[in-house]
Amino acid sequence: MRRSAAALVFTTGFALLGTACNEDTATGGGGGETPSNKPKPSASRKVDGDAGKTLALGETTALTYKRGSDRSITMEVTAKSVKKGSQSDLDAVKLDAAERSMQPYYVTFDFKNIGESHLEYPGLTVPARLRDSRGQEGKQAITLNDDVKPCPADDPEDFAPKATATQCAVFLLPKDEKPSVVIYAGDYDKEPVFWKAND
Repeated sequence: MRRSAAALVFTTGFALLGTACNEDTATGGGGGETPSNKPKPSASRKVDGDAGKTLALGETTALTYKRGSDRSITMEVTAKSVKKGSQSDLDAVKLDAAERSMQPYYVTFDFKNIGESHLEYPGLTVPARLRDSRGQEGKQAITLNDDVKPCPADDPEDFAPKATATQCAVFLLPKDEKPSVVIYAGDYDKEPVFWKAND
């Protein structure tokens, strides 16, 4: 039975992510999405080799993803696109007046399990964040299935070796702010990976 998504996770004070992103140098050259559906390779193929680095949107990185102290997998992550949405798309999400006045952005990721372990109910977009031009992190709306039709969230029940998944996360930014950086912190013992966001 489908559940309506109502919760919003406040991520403004997400201190563990650090603030190094504004000082990072992009490793993948000019930004922009790839012209095909195939992600561009990252400059580093070593697992966690891009921790603390800023990549171009569409580049792929390999990292460790931990869900608790004893649950982890190795996977490839690609921040594929950042698109401006509409509040009318969020009718199934309960928002207060202040949140309803904010601008939604949809961040799409590609994931691939490149390790030998599986992970049940992985919550693949949980470590994702979107930072605005002030360096502040937006609010992530927790959505299920097709609650937001232009940004479907169909998290797999079991993310097995060699499995792939495409996930979309909804973030709310102030209307006068633009997205600047996508953040993914798969392992909180390491620096996150950053991608330049293009609106």
